[in-house]
Amino acid sequence: MNYRGFHLPAAFLVFILVIAGGLLGKHVYERTQVMTPLEDRLEEASGVQRVVFQRGPGGKTVVYLELDPAVTLSSAFSQVREIAASSRADLAIYVVDSASQELLHLFERVRIAAEEAIITGQFTLLEERVRDLALAQGVTWELSVDRDYIYVSLADGESVLRRVISRAPHGGDLEVYAGGGAAPWRNG
Repeated sequence: MNYRGFHLPAAFLVFILVIAGGLLGKHVYERTQVMTPLEDRLEEASGVQRVVFQRGPGGKTVVYLELDPAVTLSSAFSQVREIAASSRADLAIYVVDSASQELLHLFERVRIAAEEAIITGQFTLLEERVRDLALAQGVTWELSVDRDYIYVSLADGESVLRRVISRAPHGGDLEVYAGGGAAPWRNG
């Protein structure tokens, strides 16, 4: 079949091959020049035990991080943020933990105090509230605050809950998710 001198089946085949080659080239470039170096840099960050990439909705790359419980969440996450910002990739960070149902319920109460501290600016009061809530449950705790996030770690035996709460009104410059245990939770 010809149309104005073009053999349509051959033209269609060339079109399909060019599109497939472009998509394959894009995938190879992204994997070798963006994701592999990013994965290597993230694994070298102190406190990061394991990194897994997965394609998320809307083309966003979801980075699953398992962090060393011995390293503070704030120091590990600040390094991860710097690496993510320098990569210029569209990323969402997912902090994996092993929270029990009891820690998740405790975090719901801590989250209320954290949201109140974000609005009022009374972070010393937040520290007192987290300490009181954790001690009442017999849980070890860690709380850190920087200009952009509040970092909460709660531990009870083998169960560990690690959450990053954005201080920005709409979640900040990086999407941060946390999950594990009984239920996932989205930051923001």
